[in-house]
Amino acid sequence: MRRHQKTKAEFMDDFLNDPLFSNLTLEEKNALKKYSYVRSYDKGQILFYDGDERTRLYYLGEGLIRLENDDPSASFSYIDYVSEGKFFPYGGLFSDKYYRYSAYALTAISVVYIPAKEFESIILNNKDALVDMYTHLSDVLSYHELRVRNSNTSSATDRVIQSLAIWSRDIGQLHPNRTIRIPYPLTITELGRMSGTSRETAGTIIKQLKQEGRIEYASKFLTYIDLEYFESFLN
Repeated sequence: MRRHQKTKAEFMDDFLNDPLFSNLTLEEKNALKKYSYVRSYDKGQILFYDGDERTRLYYLGEGLIRLENDDPSASFSYIDYVSEGKFFPYGGLFSDKYYRYSAYALTAISVVYIPAKEFESIILNNKDALVDMYTHLSDVLSYHELRVRNSNTSSATDRVIQSLAIWSRDIGQLHPNRTIRIPYPLTITELGRMSGTSRETAGTIIKQLKQEGRIEYASKFLTYIDLEYFESFLN
């Protein structure tokens, strides 16, 4: 079944009705709507680069985005993903003048542009909304703790499996048949980047997991069958 193509108005409604903004007043939501607008981009386009002036915040209405940053020595690489229905960047509210990483469209995307200055002014004057924002930020930080733990694992096999487990929790969707499916095409190369391994290593482990009946991987789409197995890598 072909997916319904949302209009710009529908993307804006999704944004304004997100649970993260449930404590905004109608007046505040209308002010936010006045300043915000929807834009669409093709796969491969860049929303912003590390070091660009942080003038906008974003809500991803559709698609998948990769956030990335390498340190000057290239000894550390930060990679994260934003799936649809999420606001970003969370870090640096009220303080950062520049983006800390680049945002790359892994698929065709539609985003809501939100001027940072106006957004921060609205949130700052609503105590309940501010608490909601930082409560959610705590959840994001917990996810990043998993990422740090993953990057410190010496075993390439464990890093690949932990990366798959993180994907399942962060961007996967639970289906009624007790499987988790990632609704975006993800390449073996992308998994290698995520786990800090080669494409060949990631591909070998994917093949092994398929043979063991733990996942399905076809046409770049991942389905997790053995959920308990992957959950064990997140504890």
